[in-house]
Amino acid sequence: MSHSKTILDIVIGRSKKEPDRVAFIYLADGETTEETITYQDLHDRAVAIAASLLEAGRQPGERVLLMFPQGLAFIEAFFGCLFGGYVAVPMAVPGKIRGTDKVAHMVSNAGIGAALALTKTHESLRKLAPHSAWATDQLHWICTDALTSVFEPQTHYFPMPTANQLAFLQYTSGSTGHPKGVMVSHGNILANSAFIQHAFQTNEQSVSVCWLPSFHDMGLIDGIIQPLYSGFTAVLLNPVHVIQKPIRWLRAFSRYQGTYGGAPNFAFDFCVDRTRPDERQTLDLRSIEHLYNAAEPIRAATMARFLTTFAPNGLQPEALFTCFGLAESTLAVTMCRHHRLPTMLTVDTNILEQNKVEVIPHGRTLVSSGWPMTDSILRIVDPVSQRVCSPNEVGEIWASGPSVGQGYWQQPELTEAVFQARTNDGQGPFLRTGDLGFVGSDGSLFVTGRLKDVIIIRGVNHYPQDIELTVEQSHPALQMNAGAAFRIERDEVEDVVVVQELKRTSLQTVLTEEVIQAILRQISLQHGISPAAVVLLPPNSVPKTTSGKIQRNACRQAFLTNELSAVYQWETTALAPATTDS
Repeated sequence: MSHSKTILDIVIGRSKKEPDRVAFIYLADGETTEETITYQDLHDRAVAIAASLLEAGRQPGERVLLMFPQGLAFIEAFFGCLFGGYVAVPMAVPGKIRGTDKVAHMVSNAGIGAALALTKTHESLRKLAPHSAWATDQLHWICTDALTSVFEPQTHYFPMPTANQLAFLQYTSGSTGHPKGVMVSHGNILANSAFIQHAFQTNEQSVSVCWLPSFHDMGLIDGIIQPLYSGFTAVLLNPVHVIQKPIRWLRAFSRYQGTYGGAPNFAFDFCVDRTRPDERQTLDLRSIEHLYNAAEPIRAATMARFLTTFAPNGLQPEALFTCFGLAESTLAVTMCRHHRLPTMLTVDTNILEQNKVEVIPHGRTLVSSGWPMTDSILRIVDPVSQRVCSPNEVGEIWASGPSVGQGYWQQPELTEAVFQARTNDGQGPFLRTGDLGFVGSDGSLFVTGRLKDVIIIRGVNHYPQDIELTVEQSHPALQMNAGAAFRIERDEVEDVVVVQELKRTSLQTVLTEEVIQAILRQISLQHGISPAAVVLLPPNSVPKTTSGKIQRNACRQAFLTNELSAVYQWETTALAPATTDS
């Protein structure tokens, strides 16, 4: 399939070569209830959906909203858009009225005129937002489950798209400001898919297990498109089911002899902390060849705990991979390889806060996120001067290559600033990732944090994820992967605020002042600073993206507007007035 021009060529080819082979298995209950679709059925359903859009008068090139819960219907609709030459715009189904504002913004920004959904979903949206034009009469809604299954695909001719033609808009999770629509082309999809296939050595004998949301870049590119690209069966789960019971993800690997999959760092902690020894006893994880950790800061301790816990079930050390990516690069920027495992460095934290790297015997252990593809370029650049950083110097990660998207939809100035950056000596254009890191002596990338999240206190840089780790380890009553550290400004001086969830089992018994003192003591010892405020929250209160990342800016805004549902709040002095700039 390496000579294919688009992913559609591959779908057509597989439907002809192996029409009855199962492409996707969806575990509707997260356990054993299977829904399946073959290559032929996927092709035919997609063509039928494309035909329904054409018959409804929609013109190729139009943006089409995809509003589906996790499941096979989303996949049919996504490829239906692509077959018809439409630009797919996947979005999460809002569960609350608050989420409808974000949808309204995206519909307006993308100039969407038509929408695909299941009948049940459309009905629920009309009830949730009865006065929202996008949910009622503004868009032409087509309910894909109501389309007839009797049709003749060959009667519909759709011109095949070119490599540069837009395939979909991937709206970023929008942790700061309004979400932005990344323009991803058919060529971008093939380039990134080839990179993933090379890194994981996927083939027709592979089996992936994925629970990441289908409308998210990881769930779409790796969970759905990569299996089609490489020709293997993918097992899909609903993220809600896995967050409720992480053992379901591992059971799917065991049951279907899954060879690869991945998740953000927090999911690996969940698998250790939220599974019981008796649940793990029957797991057989010997089939796993590549299990990648990505999408948020990777913790060496998390990977070590996960391996120790599941080694008795056959998990091999060489199966644990790491990656770095973002929607602006379709997905992957750097990845480990089947023969090149992630490297680790122990560095001096104080030196790191000065944007320098010094390896020492005891300090903060960093895990590399792999290497770029041979047709891509990586640069570490000073974000202010645009100077290329020297070795062992931390800077912003800049990337170029065929996976980098075409820019942000309808935002030419931001596109130029982010996608067309040049170094001060003229190298470029590059994508500015907004992430900080450095390149190790072996050429691998080490990601140290988000540029916008860095907290500067008295001229010293502090990475929020380091503070968050210190906090969650300071007292047993605190929940893992459920805290945020962020900056506020008072009288033109930066301060740090920490919000942290308590464990559900600790809500009624914990001595809150004791917990606060433990947090303050450890932050002072480990980082040499004192927070302006510490807020203890009940479980499931910290805002997160759909992929599980902590939304620090959302936490910050909720703190500044007194919208946090605090169990207990400690402050040094009155915090007002505090600025609300981001």
